[in-house]
Amino acid sequence: MAPGRRLFFLALAGGSAAAALWLLASAIRADALSGQVFFALMPLAMLFGIAWQKLTDKGE
Repeated sequence: MAPGRRLFFLALAGGSAAAALWLLASAIRADALSGQVFFALMPLAMLFGIAWQKLTDKGE
């Protein structure tokens, strides 16, 4: 994998994980943990999953 592509996927995984943690922490602090928060977390979890898959792919 090219270094630029690896950097992009690392940034995507790190950014989506950080955003998900920030969203979850904010909802807990505001005592507003509900189903809407989990629906907001889904796209971030999907982005993280895609980036992680690309980072751990052996190039088969």
